[in-house]
Amino acid sequence: MSKFFKNNKLIVIFCSLILFIALIGLSIRSHHQSSVEQYVGDTVSVPQRAISYPIHIVTGSINGLFDGGSSKKDANKIKQLETENQRLKAENKDFRKELKIKDISEYDPISSTVIARNPDQWMNKAIIDKGEKAGVKNNMAVITSEGLVGRISKVNQFSSQVDLLSTNSRSGKISVNIQHKSDNVFGLINHYDRKTNELVISDIDNKDKISKGDKVVTSGLANQLPSNLYIGEVTKVDNDEYGLAKEVRVKTAANLSDLDHVYVAKRNPKTLPDESGEQ
Repeated sequence: MSKFFKNNKLIVIFCSLILFIALIGLSIRSHHQSSVEQYVGDTVSVPQRAISYPIHIVTGSINGLFDGGSSKKDANKIKQLETENQRLKAENKDFRKELKIKDISEYDPISSTVIARNPDQWMNKAIIDKGEKAGVKNNMAVITSEGLVGRISKVNQFSSQVDLLSTNSRSGKISVNIQHKSDNVFGLINHYDRKTNELVISDIDNKDKISKGDKVVTSGLANQLPSNLYIGEVTKVDNDEYGLAKEVRVKTAANLSDLDHVYVAKRNPKTLPDESGEQ
């Protein structure tokens, strides 16, 4: 009798493993998740939250412990930093006006925390602690105060997956505008060069003028992202291997390898394409 129960247990365990693997396979192949897949994703995110939040708290406490003894000496430094921060904010505001780059607050941002990044997918994906219940939807832009970092690729009830700009497995290329003086040069992000940590925009017409230092922003076309989200600046302009077009390299403003707090940007319904595909 004991052998019978042991065999039944093995069969149940084996079937459970097959079901779990099948769910993972379905999740990878489709961006549209079933209720079961969303439940699994949220369930996995719970221990990730439990680990990440205490780490943030403990890190802050340890920093405070070591800094406590020099609090009086740091008082003046804090005042100086506050003054400097105000100056930088004013400069940043002018900078955005000049480049026609919109502020984060204009997108009714959803504040969220990165709770997980798989080491072997570190530069491809990240998991955040906000999902459908918070108003997150597929293809929403994910940004920091420095600029765009990626977009939402999967949404669970209480967590979401972000495809980073640095992923080379993205199912749709992000369209951008390269701001050269008063002109906008349209292009598509082709891939991310992990040797140089730069985005590569290819197939730019040789007639288009682009210079090192030109700013790169989202175009708002084709990929459902808001327009004028800052991405970075041009570091190099070369001809492609055939000499028929230009290849542009871009350094991202945001540090994609070190993400903690991010914002999910809601797009203004007035800028969404209509059913005919027009803006």
